[in-house]
Amino acid sequence: MAESLLLPLVRSMAGKAADALIETVSRMCGLDDDRQTLERHLLAVECKLANAEEMSETNRYVKSWMKELKSIAYQADDVLDDFQYEALRRESKVGKSTTRKALSYITCHSPLLFRFEMSRKLKNVLKKINKFF
Repeated sequence: MAESLLLPLVRSMAGKAADALIETVSRMCGLDDDRQTLERHLLAVECKLANAEEMSETNRYVKSWMKELKSIAYQADDVLDDFQYEALRRESKVGKSTTRKALSYITCHSPLLFRFEMSRKLKNVLKKINKFF
């Protein structure tokens, strides 16, 4: 029964991956191709889930597959949430002093560190999703 919530979760994540804020930040970080790949994979997973939900009631393999996919879906959702948070954080800093902007490159909110971390997370999620195709 818990797996029946997986389809709406994947649908909402596909919508989130197409969100304008996430698209803008991923493009600024040079990760837009990976974001688009994630969006396409989520749409494909959504199609597969529509058929798999009925089968999961009787087939233990499908039920296990859906459980693993649910874990990966939550990881993908976390990555997309990180992009949303960064977009909102950057939006709130518009108009700050040049000194403050320069300091942000050497603090924990460095755009370079964010790019490397998000690249690693996004590629990790994509690699896990690719196992299903």
